[in-house]
Amino acid sequence: MSQQFDLGIAWEWELDYDFISVLERKCQEHKISTFIINPGNLADIEQKVLSGEIAFTIFFDRASDTRKDFVLLAEYLINNNITFINHPRDAEEACNKAAMHLQFITHGINVPYTIILPVFEQDGPTENILKLENVGIPFIIKPAHGGGGDGVLLGAKSLAEVMAARKDYVNDQLLIQENIIPRILDGKKAWFRVYYAGGNVIACWWDPQVHNSKNFAPEDTVRYGLQEIERIATRIHKISRLNFFSTEIALTESMKYISVDYVNEPCDMRLQSKAWNGVPDEVVELVCDSLALFTARAIARKEAGSTPQCPSSLS
Repeated sequence: MSQQFDLGIAWEWELDYDFISVLERKCQEHKISTFIINPGNLADIEQKVLSGEIAFTIFFDRASDTRKDFVLLAEYLINNNITFINHPRDAEEACNKAAMHLQFITHGINVPYTIILPVFEQDGPTENILKLENVGIPFIIKPAHGGGGDGVLLGAKSLAEVMAARKDYVNDQLLIQENIIPRILDGKKAWFRVYYAGGNVIACWWDPQVHNSKNFAPEDTVRYGLQEIERIATRIHKISRLNFFSTEIALTESMKYISVDYVNEPCDMRLQSKAWNGVPDEVVELVCDSLALFTARAIARKEAGSTPQCPSSLS
């Protein structure tokens, strides 16, 4: 007879330790059983899952996108219709910034003016067709894939920088984006790192230049009239079908909300008490509590015979 756990959690990044510990604690508070899979026990647990000795109702995968040795387990769970907090297929699609840019436009979310350049080897040089004046100078260069600021060049000013980036990322599309200048609210940049976690939207003040976030008080929403942030994050959830992600939203001087950094998955959840550019500890607590409650609701729906997954079509 198999041993059933409510939530299986796969992780491999050593700096995830604190986040996973908080999530486990929140699950325990909500009477949710958890089972942790990491590189140290993967081989043993993989065999037990494949043989049916261990099973999960819900699965949280923070490993198979970066570690190939976790892929077999993830594929097995996919083929056996296990519910994921973020389904790997959806996560893969959502992390393509070029695709998300077009999806956001289609579904009415404002995005920076952007030129999307095809894969370099398929398209070749584009010096004669690239109209940088339409983007404005300075501009931002970023590859379609990747996170944590990898490959992102802020303050670019020349075609030479674009061509150098294309050669650095020959197998990826490249986004050339206008530079968004946020409104200033009581001395703070109106730029927000926003977390969507199992139905809850949790915002932070974010400074894109220094990569530092600060707590966003609940009353800030009403004080500054920022209710649109929650609506945008919820819309992104419906587009991406992800139940846990972060995004960046800026409010401009013309009172226009711009989704600047579309979908980040997996989210960097290092605690700010351990890393100056991490997530405020209170936000990590709120995110983990939301994910635990989402898991509890998902289990209840499964037991009632309905699917807890986000619908594929927009509501």
